[in-house]
Amino acid sequence: MGSGRLVRATRLRKPLLPCLPHSVCDKEVFVERFSFDADVAFTPRDELLDSVTVAPLSAPISERSPFQAAVFRFAPGGRIARHPAGSRPQILAVLEGSGEVSGTSGVDEPIEAGEAVFWREGEEHELKTTGGLTALIIEGRDLDRFRGSG
Repeated sequence: MGSGRLVRATRLRKPLLPCLPHSVCDKEVFVERFSFDADVAFTPRDELLDSVTVAPLSAPISERSPFQAAVFRFAPGGRIARHPAGSRPQILAVLEGSGEVSGTSGVDEPIEAGEAVFWREGEEHELKTTGGLTALIIEGRDLDRFRGSG
């Protein structure tokens, strides 16, 4: 993934949040910024993925990371073919567009921007879109969806 990835340290002269007592508002702060734009994404060689590009946000699990996160862009007609979630739970959060997802039952359900789906480890699932879709996918050991406090 090396050469196409944009990574730069940026000096911020203004704080991101309002200054609080005992804060570092008068000092320069460095943040590590990197792109997940379509121009740094790659097309994976995987028979489960059709018309999909991936822009990684974290190191992959294969590099001993406890989780992985990436932005997946599905062109119109794109899909993730039906397969088990593997040995780690997954969250798919739709950022743009819409499509259909299914879980163990195999019944397609609509999903759109602002919605997410949680698949447990080993759960069969699938995603497809006719109009295109961009999603954040997170996978990792002990991952669980937010369930609220009520």
